[in-house]
Amino acid sequence: MSDDDWDTDPDYKNDLTEVEKRAYGNRETMQKHQAATGGHGAAFGSESGALNAPAPPPPKMGEVLSGEIGVGLAPTPAAQYAAPTRVEYTQPAPRRSTPALVKESHTMAAASAAQPVRRPSKGSVFDRPKNLSDAEVEELRTVFSSFDADMSGHISSEELANAMEQLGSPVERSKLTALMGEADTNGDQHVNFDEFLNVVERTKAGDTSVKGFSDVIRKKSTVLQIKKDATVHSFAEEECMAFADFINTKLGADPHLAYLLPISEITELFSVVADGVLLCRLINLAEAEAIDERVINLNPRNKFHITENLNLAINAAKAIGLKVVNIGSGDIQEGRPHLVLGLVWQIVKMTLLANINLKANPNLIRLLLPGETLEAFLKLPAEKILLRWFNYHLAQAGAAKRIENFGKDLHDSEAYALLLKQIDPSRQCSTQILQQPDKLQRAAYVASNGARIGAEFKIAPADIVRANEKLNLGFCAALFNACPGLEPPDEQDLSLLAEMPDDDGGDSREERAFRMWINSLGIERYVHNLFDDVRDGMVILQVMDKIQPGVVDHSRVNVNPTMVFKQTENCNYAVDLAKDAFHFSLVGIQGNDIVVGNGKLALALFWQQMRYSLLAFLASLKSSVGGSGGAASDEDILRWAREKVASTGSTVTLRDLHDKSLSSGLFLVELLAAVEPRCVDRELLTPGMTEEEQKLNAKYAISSARKLGCTLFLLWEDIVEVRPKMILSFLATVMATAVAGGA
Repeated sequence: MSDDDWDTDPDYKNDLTEVEKRAYGNRETMQKHQAATGGHGAAFGSESGALNAPAPPPPKMGEVLSGEIGVGLAPTPAAQYAAPTRVEYTQPAPRRSTPALVKESHTMAAASAAQPVRRPSKGSVFDRPKNLSDAEVEELRTVFSSFDADMSGHISSEELANAMEQLGSPVERSKLTALMGEADTNGDQHVNFDEFLNVVERTKAGDTSVKGFSDVIRKKSTVLQIKKDATVHSFAEEECMAFADFINTKLGADPHLAYLLPISEITELFSVVADGVLLCRLINLAEAEAIDERVINLNPRNKFHITENLNLAINAAKAIGLKVVNIGSGDIQEGRPHLVLGLVWQIVKMTLLANINLKANPNLIRLLLPGETLEAFLKLPAEKILLRWFNYHLAQAGAAKRIENFGKDLHDSEAYALLLKQIDPSRQCSTQILQQPDKLQRAAYVASNGARIGAEFKIAPADIVRANEKLNLGFCAALFNACPGLEPPDEQDLSLLAEMPDDDGGDSREERAFRMWINSLGIERYVHNLFDDVRDGMVILQVMDKIQPGVVDHSRVNVNPTMVFKQTENCNYAVDLAKDAFHFSLVGIQGNDIVVGNGKLALALFWQQMRYSLLAFLASLKSSVGGSGGAASDEDILRWAREKVASTGSTVTLRDLHDKSLSSGLFLVELLAAVEPRCVDRELLTPGMTEEEQKLNAKYAISSARKLGCTLFLLWEDIVEVRPKMILSFLATVMATAVAGGA
């Protein structure tokens, strides 16, 4: 029986004082500790005057205690020491190191040989952290990993120095040696995870001899965690630093953000987004004019204006294709780290990838593969094009190496060094750095040269070595934006580019609107191309299950089918549901039409799904506020809109969804003013007589509606051209918002 079982073993003597029982549990455990500490343990928890006796130095990490491997700690007064926990503890698995890292680090190998393996459970009570829960140990492992840049499983003095510098507390070499000495109990010039935990334990027990190193851990933990509503939210420090730096670079000169920027402490990122102004500006970086900046409440002074700004940012983010699910204005105002970072990363990523397409950079035509059509290339998401660009330059360099991801394939900086040599316009970069075996030094070379050639997204060397996919993706995109290194298209390429379809046409805008709407639902698959990504029927069925839960019989669904006949089965089932369960009008549409990518028929299906969702949501709102709860018709929505505008005394009206007077945008703005007068400033409106005036009013109407809380997916062109489907979606969404708000 192990020491852990003392409370159930009748042979154990428990004739100890209450203080001794709290410290040891039983006499046999106390005697083992006394034997291991040379007899000084008698003072541990004693009620005699021996409490004031000087304590001996603590035993080294891993010292043998009665034939078992344990961790000895210095005896301390009982008033400052918590008794060993009797809760079962499982030692977290050690961080895995790559074979290359193990081979390179002789110091690490020697330390591993000298360091005894720590038993996970059922050993001595001294084998595990006394005052730390499993959750606390996992949190501390995250903190430890933030120091351990090369993932060796040990913190070196250089890594500690780098961490101190990042915390804004650079330390002299002499003090650094002293700090390491506080934690390095086995004298191998490194701090392993056991020693790291030991510092925390000794601090909890009141040991001030480790105060210096303990303060560093505390500062790092503060940076890595923010407490909200009694819940600790962890976040990636390195990602927070990179995003803050990017925001400073791109928006630091904006006079309207002078009260928010620059971000000097990384935790400030969660407060500078709280009033919505910076988020709105950032979204317009990702997609120009996504938000009409006349609508933003600059330097807001009250909660109403802040909520409007955040509603505007959240709904605009959905409209440009970001996944914003279960995030409300309150979450951002409170600065919830995981939600804020998730949203900010999506905006930063979209900003960095915005020009990685043929329309923005025709030179990308050089990346077409032999036999590949322009149509196929246009369907590639930006990340895939970026990978292809990277590999194109590796091939041009005559290298055999290729990358398939932005993580592990880049961790040794070999591919980066080859790429930089190819694209550096000043030809200063070389591959000689690859003769350096230290991966951190290689990565430092890559990061500094990336900044030199103009990459606006910075990456820390440790993040390259750690294979951080997000930050590597951002850095690669920034390298592309700074120096694409592609030759202009030749005559043959230009003839291909002339065939590129216009993505500003009505059907293309509808495809975009339905795609953004689908992505806003939070279904499993993200849709990049509406016609291609729905061919297997999975997206259609997931949308159906979302707008009418339980309607799909999942036993009939072929999950992620690759064979055409299985895809056709799914699409046939989706068409049957559309007709029988939803009563959609799908004359002449069969499952095979979707499989082969018939765009017109797919648009008809998705419009009816979107309309069904809007009307069903509106009916549920009417029912919840005491209305009939019946399904609203198009005419019901039109009648409500007319009456709402007329109630304000306005003479502006509309005949039907085809009324050309809608192109001025004035009726839509008057409708918003009738629902919430504070969301509209009539001084910003134009007469709506010219095309430019209509454009300004339409943009103002859309952004004002989003500020009110409406999630809209139409564009200003849809209003100016009076596209009935999109106009109806605007009216229905405003009506739903009004009913929900009691207006």
